[in-house]
Amino acid sequence: MVRLFVQMALEPLALDVVPCSTLAEARLVLDNCDVRLVFTDLRLPDGSGLDLLQWLKDSARSTGVVCRTVVFSGGIDSVVERKLQDLQVWRVLQKPASVGSLMACVSDALAADTQAALSVVESPGPDPVDEFFGGNRTLYNAYRSACLAQFPKDLDEGDIAVRAGDTQALRRVAHNLKSVLKTLGNEPAALVARQTENAAEKDEIAHMKQNWLLLRKLLISTQK
Repeated sequence: MVRLFVQMALEPLALDVVPCSTLAEARLVLDNCDVRLVFTDLRLPDGSGLDLLQWLKDSARSTGVVCRTVVFSGGIDSVVERKLQDLQVWRVLQKPASVGSLMACVSDALAADTQAALSVVESPGPDPVDEFFGGNRTLYNAYRSACLAQFPKDLDEGDIAVRAGDTQALRRVAHNLKSVLKTLGNEPAALVARQTENAAEKDEIAHMKQNWLLLRKLLISTQK
């Protein structure tokens, strides 16, 4: 029932949530899927969540692939707290966790990914007003206003496509956004749009959903 609660709480975010009831099941999923965030209890039917965290740390050391980890707990003493720190646990959520705390946790994880995406641009690119609008800032501002009015519709279309697993629909949304965002001078978001388009074109559902979550967050930030 706790797993069901987490799934229902995170459903509005259009995540690909994979519930696992045992350590063995979780390891099988982690071996075969690109997972960005792991939630685990410390007490599981076939062992301790600490065993899973240690396994994840060892795997990251050998493969270089790191995913964030979150521990559910009804109370942690100082000994366990030190163990969690050593195992590089990203966050601890008190049980029972609220819908708000779960959504905030995932949003913070995505925000961290957003910062990583922004860091790929080390220096400012050319001024889009000069590059695409012949120096006409009035024309640029008018176009930007029209784009900002369209973005909520793009977000809705993308969300619907992700929920339906419709790779072609999301590919079209991402393809259009890639060009629009580049024209506006938003290179980081254009890069994520291109990655989303590529994942959708290859039917890589998990990557498609992950990239879309980051892209939608970047789109929302452009409207503020």
